Amino acid sequence: MGTLVCKIELDKVKGITVQVDNADDQITQTVVMDGTSITITVKGPQETSTFVQKQDSIVVTVKDLTFDTDTITMKSKGVSQWTSQDTLTVKSTKDMTFTSSAKLTQTATSDAKLSSSANVNIEATSKLAMKGNMGAEMSTSGGEAKVDGVTLKLAGKTQAEMSGAMTKVSATGKLDLEASGMANLKGSITSVGGSLVKLG
Repeated sequence: MGTLVCKIELDKVKGITVQVDNADDQITQTVVMDGTSITITVKGPQETSTFVQKQDSIVVTVKDLTFDTDTITMKSKGVSQWTSQDTLTVKSTKDMTFTSSAKLTQTATSDAKLSSSANVNIEATSKLAMKGNMGAEMSTSGGEAKVDGVTLKLAGKTQAEMSGAMTKVSATGKLDLEASGMANLKGSITSVGGSLVKLG
């Protein structure tokens, strides 16, 4: 790097301006204190970054911003907003917690995926609703798939089907099998038994 050109200007109206010119690298560094704000500008041949501090705000404009620290604490008394015009990645090598004292909303205009290499628990102290406009599927590659509740209702607007290598329907009380149309009960071996059996 060659010789730098340094300038300091003092003005009772414009304030103080400090400027450093690096002609070899085509970089100009400027600090302006005008009585209301402090503006730091670094202008190069490709990019320009600025830091503007006022009594109630700080605005940083830069192509790449990096924080390297042991801990970070951010607090906001008002609305907080984080927007990325490209990919946004939030990552933790240890536990991560998202907590809201009010309503929590997560939306995606494309696919959404929730996965874990261990257990996944979804719990609601009130009503839990899961809905798919084009279909809904719950499956397990091993173990037991279980739906448990005080009352259980399975309904299909056009068709309902339950199948398995061995299928069992049981009730500790009354069991009703009814169809408003035709009802078929068929098997290679069919057994109907009970202390009292009524047909017809």
